Amino acid sequence: MGRFDDQTVLVTGGTGGQGSSHVRAFHAEGANVVIAGTDADRGAALAAELGARARSTHLDVTDETAWSAAVGAAEDAFGSLDVLVNNAGVQNPPAPIESTEPAAWSRILDVNLTGTFLGIRAAAPALRRAGGGAVVNIASTMALGGTAHYAPYVASKWAVRGLTRTAALELGRDHIRVNTIHPGVISTPFIHEPATGATTAIADVYSPEPFAIPRLGEPTDVTRLLLFLTSSEASFITGSEYVVDGGLLLGPALQGEAA
Repeated sequence: MGRFDDQTVLVTGGTGGQGSSHVRAFHAEGANVVIAGTDADRGAALAAELGARARSTHLDVTDETAWSAAVGAAEDAFGSLDVLVNNAGVQNPPAPIESTEPAAWSRILDVNLTGTFLGIRAAAPALRRAGGGAVVNIASTMALGGTAHYAPYVASKWAVRGLTRTAALELGRDHIRVNTIHPGVISTPFIHEPATGATTAIADVYSPEPFAIPRLGEPTDVTRLLLFLTSSEASFITGSEYVVDGGLLLGPALQGEAA
């Protein structure tokens, strides 16, 4: 018997490195999964791989109408929506603020922040109809400090923190919990491949050598926490933030001989 039997989970960016890990894990725990994203072929392939209890739906998270359709598709296919994972996100090409184009700024905030806002807005009535549920917004360790050359991404993820806390206050009495996860450097194409318009990948400038746990994170490191936060085991947790970064934000760990 799985932790999510008879529940329906919608994951945005569901075919990406972290998103596909989340989708597979929820499905393995008995959930109906809705794989939402802009890559229809990859979404359909993942749904076909999982078979029963899996559906793929096209979703541009910046499109309010598309959000309504995605939530409706989840309810039509499985009868309810119980969990929303706002996982979709994009990265800006690194540049100082003075060299960052306003169009790049707007694009990053549209996807990372407005997309999350529209997701909560569209899903809340469905979660209420289901008798309650959970929302988890995937933010970043960049939402907990400043990072040079990533102003749009940093600003978008900081704003997601405030949005999450506000949503937790507004929805808590409807038995809907809202939390954030802040991944560090997770080994996915998102950090190994340069962003559109960039020549440098995040992994090129973030070495795990100084981390307390000196390795890159794996998608499953985030997924395991996500499953806990969206389960009944976390029924008294809302408006909270969880860091999964191997100690990145702690500062450099001393080498044995230096200690």
